[in-house]
Amino acid sequence: MALRNQIVGVIRFSFPATGGFAASRLGAGALEAMLYDPARLDRRFAWFEGITLPSLAAQTDDAFRCVILAGETLPAASRDRLRSLCADHAFLDLCLHPAGGPLSSAKRAFRQAVDGDSTHVTGFRLDDDDAVARDYVARTRARSDALLAGGFATGPTALAFTHGLSWNLRAPDRPFHALRETCAPSVACAMITDAAIATCVYRYNHRRIASFVPTFLEPGDAPMFVRTLHDLNDSGRTVPPHAEALETPDGLSVLAERFGLDPARTTSLMAPDPDGAGR
Repeated sequence: MALRNQIVGVIRFSFPATGGFAASRLGAGALEAMLYDPARLDRRFAWFEGITLPSLAAQTDDAFRCVILAGETLPAASRDRLRSLCADHAFLDLCLHPAGGPLSSAKRAFRQAVDGDSTHVTGFRLDDDDAVARDYVARTRARSDALLAGGFATGPTALAFTHGLSWNLRAPDRPFHALRETCAPSVACAMITDAAIATCVYRYNHRRIASFVPTFLEPGDAPMFVRTLHDLNDSGRTVPPHAEALETPDGLSVLAERFGLDPARTTSLMAPDPDGAGR
């Protein structure tokens, strides 16, 4: 049977996972109350619609699927808003799942998008406030196809790009830094598996994924991801000490040229952090 490698992404949108997040330690009621706070959801939608979604819509290779994983208990207005976005973008699907473990829910979301004639899936992870470069799908397909054809992905195999951009939404005076990660970042990280998806990229902490599965890292000559920092980051993100500051006009140019983002809209998403945390 000829190899047919499908590119599929999963984005968790305010999903009430029982593990994998700092907030998962909250009880079920408290977790959903935090995730579904109307003001918080408004901000998540602003970032998703202004950062993540435009970068996916701008892909030079549009033969991919991306599944939004959300909880069945997400408020009706938000579910309808996600369904409307899926109707507007052919590559988007919505998976509503009961609150539960992060791995089982992610695997179900990936499987929802798998075509019956696919032999393999290269499944990528993306947060709902981050972005991938316009050629991310094209490069991911080329690299994963080559690994499969060369016999280097006979089992689960990770693939990541380590050159990216850090964007601090709470530091409008100096928001952008160029960075190169020394391990697989959470953004622009994928895993090649067979179409049954016995496991997926969400199985492992991205910084330790190379300890468990073969991992291909590509530094690249251009930024492949945007990672945002703000006061709602669950993981306490910070600008790495080795990152290099970019002048704001240069950063905005990168967002427009590499990620297909609208400079005016992206500027409107930045605001000072009221707590000074910048996380």
